[in-house]
Amino acid sequence: MPAMRAVGPLSWTLLIATGIALVTPALAQAPGQGEASAPRSPRSRAKAPGPAVQPIQVWDARIEGGDLRISGSVRRSGVTVVLDDDISVLSDRRGRFEFRLPYRPATCVALIKAGEDEREAVIANCAPEGPVGKAGEPGPTGPQGTAGLQGPPGPAGEPGAKGETGPKGEQGPKGEMGPKGEPGPAGPVGAKGEMGPKGEAGPKGEAGPKGAPGPKGDPGAPGAPGPKGEAATVAAPFRVVRARGCPETGCTLTCETGEVLASATCGAGGAATLASEAKGSCAAGSGGMVGICVRP
Repeated sequence: MPAMRAVGPLSWTLLIATGIALVTPALAQAPGQGEASAPRSPRSRAKAPGPAVQPIQVWDARIEGGDLRISGSVRRSGVTVVLDDDISVLSDRRGRFEFRLPYRPATCVALIKAGEDEREAVIANCAPEGPVGKAGEPGPTGPQGTAGLQGPPGPAGEPGAKGETGPKGEQGPKGEMGPKGEPGPAGPVGAKGEMGPKGEAGPKGEAGPKGAPGPKGDPGAPGAPGPKGEAATVAAPFRVVRARGCPETGCTLTCETGEVLASATCGAGGAATLASEAKGSCAAGSGGMVGICVRP
């Protein structure tokens, strides 16, 4: 039996490293001796998560040609899509929608709602409203415009409370006497007054003593007839004057000197026109004229 040689620490280290290198390829083989590993099923692989789908998709949001254009899609067809809580459209059978109208959001950010879903969209080619500028100086006053048509009268107001009576004012100075007016037409004749009651008969006087009859006288000679006297005339205070007809130029009545035309009436009715205190006239076709002349 041959003698064994002693092995140093360095030799043991080399032997352990060599054994590990020989065992590692065997461990890398599939389970089972000499059997090929079975291929994995495609379903056994974990699917990588994709990006989350937005309930409301916006493809285009811009201002072009003076109109706001927003297009996109929602998850269902026939859904009401509302823009800024004011303007609405229906999605088509593929869930697509489109807004096209002359409108600009104040902040250039539009709010789109579809049922319980909502989202915001930034509008391209849009500038938000700036702060309010300082008020400018007032311009010159323009010319006065033409007066408008008068409006209908307003409803009558309710009567106000009756005010208290004010103090009595002082008497003003006496005014000057005005010119003498023309005499008016004569008034109608008043109704005849009723006769007063008959007075009572006075007491009968006493009969005087009967005188003695005187002697019968002789008849005298007849006297000569005197000259025939004229009947005395007394001027009346008024007289009636008439015009039988009125020609095409009308008719006129004139009182005599010293008289006043107190009343004048046209034949067709109505008062005549007084040209002066003693003259009056009626128009053509009046059928005559009647007047009363009075001597004051």
